Amino acid sequence: MENWKILEGGLDNVSGFSSYGINCGIKKEKNDLAAVLSDTPAAAAGVFTCNRVSAAPVLVTREHLLKERKLQLVIANSGVANACTGERGIEDAKKMADFAASCFKVDPHLVAVASTGVIGEFLPLSKIEKGIAELSRILPTKKSSREATKAIMTTDTFPKERALSFSWEDKTVHLGGIAKGSGMIKPNLATMLSFIATDLDIDALALDRVFREAVDQSFNRVTVDGDTSTNDMVLILANGKSGVEAKEGSPVFSLFREALFWLTKELAQDLARDGEGATKFVEIIVRGAKTEEEAKRGAFTVAESPLVKTALFGEDPNWGRIMAALGRSGIEIDPHKVNLEINGVTLVEGGMKAKGVGREQSQEAMKTRELRIIVDLGIGEGEFGVWTCDLSFDYVRINSHYS
Repeated sequence: MENWKILEGGLDNVSGFSSYGINCGIKKEKNDLAAVLSDTPAAAAGVFTCNRVSAAPVLVTREHLLKERKLQLVIANSGVANACTGERGIEDAKKMADFAASCFKVDPHLVAVASTGVIGEFLPLSKIEKGIAELSRILPTKKSSREATKAIMTTDTFPKERALSFSWEDKTVHLGGIAKGSGMIKPNLATMLSFIATDLDIDALALDRVFREAVDQSFNRVTVDGDTSTNDMVLILANGKSGVEAKEGSPVFSLFREALFWLTKELAQDLARDGEGATKFVEIIVRGAKTEEEAKRGAFTVAESPLVKTALFGEDPNWGRIMAALGRSGIEIDPHKVNLEINGVTLVEGGMKAKGVGREQSQEAMKTRELRIIVDLGIGEGEFGVWTCDLSFDYVRINSHYS
C-alpha cells in the first residue's frame, strides 16, 4: 500500500465522473434518485443477483451491458424496486433508460438503470422523468457523491462511500465507489446496489475478470439475514481519463487489482456494519476444514444462524450454538478436534469447554463492537471467512413495517 492514498468521499475523486442525488417525489423528503455520469463511454462490467425472480432493471441493465461492455450513465432510484411487475416493469425500466439517454445525450444502450425499495410496486415514471431532467441540468457542472449515495439508501443508517488513488510513473489512478444495503443481505449479492468508477484505461474483458474476483472476495462474503434480493447490482466503469493503461499481467494491473480488492472489501464490510438494527460487526473464520468450499459452508451456516446471531446481540458467549450450527452444516467434522475462540479468548478446545476460562472472561470478550470468531476444525487446510452482524430487536421492528 505504499503507493496508495486513501481519500475522503467516493466517486467525486475519479477524473471524468460526476454524480448527484435529489428528491424526485418517490419519498417524502429524502433523496430518492441518483445519477452517475462519465464524460465519455467507459469500459464496464457488472455482477447481478442470482435470485431467479430478478427485477426489471437488472434484466434491462444486463442486456445493455452485454451489447458493447460499455456504459456512460447510471440512473438509480430508491423507494420502489420495480420487481415482480411483469412486462410493464420491463417497459418502465426501458423508458427510464431511454428518457435518461435523451436528457443526457448519450446512447440508450450506454445507460444502466437500478432500483431498490418495495417489491411489487410500479415505478412512478412521471416523477422519475422529472427528476432525471433535473439531474441532467445539474450534471456535470455540480457533483456530490454523498448526495448520490443518500439517494440509493433505503433502511441504511449511514451512507457508504470509499475512494483511493495510486501512483504510476508520473500519473495518478483513482478509484471511488458508493454502496447501499443493510437488510436482505446474502451472497450472490444482497439487497444492495454499488457503483464503482475508475479513471484507469483497461480492456472491458480484463475489467470483467478482475471485477468478478473482487466481488467474490468482498460482497459475496457478506450475510446479514440469509435472504438474497431481487435487485442486486454492482457495476464498475473505467473511462481511461488517467492516461494509465493496464494490461493483464502488468505491474500496474496488479496495483489496480489490489486497490479494487481493498475498495470492494471496505464497502462490503460497511454493509455488514449497517445490518438492520445491528449492534455488532462480526467476522467469522472457519479454518482447518477439509476443503475451502466446506469451510465456506460452515462459516455461512454459523453466520446465518438466528440463534447464534441473537446470542451475539445479547453478548452471551453461548458457544454451543456455534457448535450446533457447524454440526448441521453438512460439512465433514470431528467434534473432538474443534477449537473455537472469540476475540482471542479460547472457549472450546477439542470440542469441549476450554479449561481455565470462566464465565466472566468469556462474557468480556463479547462486549466489543466488533467480534472475531475463529473456528479451527483441525482436519484439513480449507479456510474461509465471512462478515455478518447480530440480530437485534430493531431488525424485527424495521422489517415488520417495511412496506
